[in-house]
Amino acid sequence: MAQTMFMQIPSPAAILGSIIPLLLLAIIAVILRFYTRRRLRQPLAVDDWLTLPALVLIFGLTFIMFYGIGTKTLAYPIAEDDDYLNGHIVVTARRLEYSFLPIFATTNGLVKLSVISFYRRIFTVDKSWRNARSAFFLVAMVLVGMWATAYTFAFMLPCMPDIQVYFVDPENWATKCVNTLMLGYSYAISDFITDILVILIPIPFIWRLHLSTSRKLAVLAVFSLGLVASAASLIRLIWIVWAQHMGFSDSTDEELMLTEELYWCLVEITLGLLASCLPTLRGLVKTKSVDSVVRSLRSMLSIGSGSTSTLEKSGDSYDIRASDSRGRLTKEGSERDVSITQDRKNDAGSQGGMV
Repeated sequence: MAQTMFMQIPSPAAILGSIIPLLLLAIIAVILRFYTRRRLRQPLAVDDWLTLPALVLIFGLTFIMFYGIGTKTLAYPIAEDDDYLNGHIVVTARRLEYSFLPIFATTNGLVKLSVISFYRRIFTVDKSWRNARSAFFLVAMVLVGMWATAYTFAFMLPCMPDIQVYFVDPENWATKCVNTLMLGYSYAISDFITDILVILIPIPFIWRLHLSTSRKLAVLAVFSLGLVASAASLIRLIWIVWAQHMGFSDSTDEELMLTEELYWCLVEITLGLLASCLPTLRGLVKTKSVDSVVRSLRSMLSIGSGSTSTLEKSGDSYDIRASDSRGRLTKEGSERDVSITQDRKNDAGSQGGMV
């Protein structure tokens, strides 16, 4: 089996044995996400709807991977005694990669947009551009959308004007195609960076909560589940660095190299979708009357120092709304700091306790 500098190429059994359970978990997570919202009679928000096309596209990515394994185009070493068959297999593997990467870039963007939209829903009251916090999330969504769109088209158009050069004429890649290794390298780096930035976004909001350090870390852990997907992204980045260093030659088993690339892409995006749904599902596990970790912590958290706040169902989300010292809802501006008031007695009586 081909050996990388840090791990072996996954076997067909390993690919099937890891991807199928992850895909099933992602399907269950998306279904439970919608079930939770419907059960609590909450309107579905943008972050919920974005998970649907992401899941559909992950089905497409999984089909491409399994088709490659089923036809022995991926995950199997190339035979050394049949040049014609080897040439056909390599061309087919390149076609599968060409079909896979644009879908992956689009799906990756949808998952990140869902997470940022979720942040905007739970951390902002005024959803207009005039609100600095809302504007921050909107700008982040626009930038991620542009990033995903740019790489989707870059993967779709590596060789212009004749895409067939990419499949059957590697000798002319240097003159008629972009440097595909550098393209993949730049995408892997930017993907990992955006993963980390998305994970870091909620930290300043959560760190202002009036909680012990251990409690804050527990809340951050819920919002940092995407680190699991980022780990897969990091492994793929390491593989890209190794592949760029090694390059492709006549002695390179290109089929196995493409297999590892597509495998870690699929692991990353499936874990990413799963992680994006788990904060919402936490409320369903802990209590019947909460829709997210922020709502489940409403009886003990506070943000800012000037006022208390309550969570009120309004429009398409549960908003954190500022209130005065008597507990009345106020409208003194969306820019003021808001906080979540502690009301354990009422919460214990109405919901039977909350973690």
